[in-house]
Amino acid sequence: MKSSILTFTASVLFSLAAADPGHGGHHPPTFQQRCARLAQTFHPDHKTQVLAAEFLPTGTNFTNPDNHPTCQSKPFTITLTDMCRLRLKVKTSHASAVELEAWMPLNWNKKRYLVLGNGGLGGCIAYPDMGFTAWLGFATIAHNNGHLGDTGEHFLNNPNVVEDYAYRAIKTATKAGKKAVRHFYNTSIKKSYFMGCSSGGRQGLKAAQDFPEEFDGIVAGAPANDINNLWSISGHYYKLNGNPGDASYLSEEQWTAMRNEILRQCDGLDGVVDGVIEEPRTCKPRFEALMCGAGKTWTSHQCLTATQVDTVRKLYEPYYGTDGKLLYPEFDPGSEVTDDVYGGVPPSATEWWKYAIFNDANWDFHSQFSLQMAMDMKALDPYGISAWKPLTKLKQKGRKLLTYHGLQDGVINSGNSYRYYEYVSRTMGLTSSELDSFYRYFPIPGGSHCHSGAGNWYVGATSQVGRVLNAKDIPAEGGVLMSMVKWVEEGVAPERITGRNMNAKTGVQSSIKEHCKWPKKNKYLGGNPNAKESWGCTDP
Repeated sequence: MKSSILTFTASVLFSLAAADPGHGGHHPPTFQQRCARLAQTFHPDHKTQVLAAEFLPTGTNFTNPDNHPTCQSKPFTITLTDMCRLRLKVKTSHASAVELEAWMPLNWNKKRYLVLGNGGLGGCIAYPDMGFTAWLGFATIAHNNGHLGDTGEHFLNNPNVVEDYAYRAIKTATKAGKKAVRHFYNTSIKKSYFMGCSSGGRQGLKAAQDFPEEFDGIVAGAPANDINNLWSISGHYYKLNGNPGDASYLSEEQWTAMRNEILRQCDGLDGVVDGVIEEPRTCKPRFEALMCGAGKTWTSHQCLTATQVDTVRKLYEPYYGTDGKLLYPEFDPGSEVTDDVYGGVPPSATEWWKYAIFNDANWDFHSQFSLQMAMDMKALDPYGISAWKPLTKLKQKGRKLLTYHGLQDGVINSGNSYRYYEYVSRTMGLTSSELDSFYRYFPIPGGSHCHSGAGNWYVGATSQVGRVLNAKDIPAEGGVLMSMVKWVEEGVAPERITGRNMNAKTGVQSSIKEHCKWPKKNKYLGGNPNAKESWGCTDP
């Protein structure tokens, strides 16, 4: 049944009940009726407009209303619980606005509120994740980050949209969503949470640093903070690899061969050969092992030229600025098969430079990207988008932050999350045991960018729960979201996060592992490596 039909049905039910004193005249309106009334009853301020209000029963085939090709990877969502869907548009300036969805479940007995983050350039709503978290009982909010689509075109000559993307959309949507939830349920929110990955992870850190009072607990995965330098190193990678036909260029097939060689050298360091480098920072591969000898070629012996090996070696060097200071840490061994390296000019970075920084749709990456440009963009840091500050406000407000990062991430180097953790420790003058009261970081060996991977990547996070078949049959306890809930509501802080090796398409689980809180590390204890009892945590 289509959502538009459901809106009509809910409206008819309300009309009949209102017309018949025996039904609606002397009894409180039903959940469905209150939902249908929202367009008439919810007017919090002159900036907020109700775009849709409808009841969605369990099993509704809800079609994504955001008609943009970059938001159509999964064009529909099957709802998992009875709920009220509300869509709002909130002005953020004279030339910008954010649209948000609120999915409010019939069963809201825990009174939990959750805001979901965005990915990439941030204009797509995570409807499958909304469906799952609403089923978990959260009144769930997600938004378009101030523009439609995973594109930077809307930034052109409109700094208001850039400001939305940097921080204002998440703050605006959070406040507007809270007003809507309190109005609809006619009661207060007990606890408020945030969960996001990648750009959503950066949003989580931005909230933790600048407006932590909005959330009791924040879950930030593979955060794209220090994003100016992240986009610069993605351009640096492309410059290193070059184009097909260049002497430096490695194809996807050749990068796969290098990844396999690195695994051959480093996979067994943890005592288990399983396609996962448990601690990539201990892996120091000899790339020359894949170099061609005299008379050998890639075609004849699947080997690389000395120039190609040099390309690989440079990829694993930290990226430094003209002042000799670190801009971004090196690539993670085992993460080589990613089109961020061999797939051409990085689109998100290029669109950011074109439309947000230079306001020039004709800006050319090939001729204009340089190390000096990277330095200039770092200094500019529009609207504090880098989200690279200590967690002083979070600590003062008594709120919690949990971060995690896959160690097989070919998009955002996991070294950045280690670097941020140690930065917070130094700038706040706090040891790890002192940070533990409000900030915990969990490396996820074998996890790729936000979802999937060769290891135990499934940790019940955003961009995971909406992708895995039968995710609702997997225990939520021990995952990042429900571990945060337990920390906030019961005072039980997570020492480990449960990770599962999953086939996302079939929902089949092959192994379970509990990932350790940094600075402790996962350690193989012996026995069946697929059993969580075979792994423990070592002290630093």
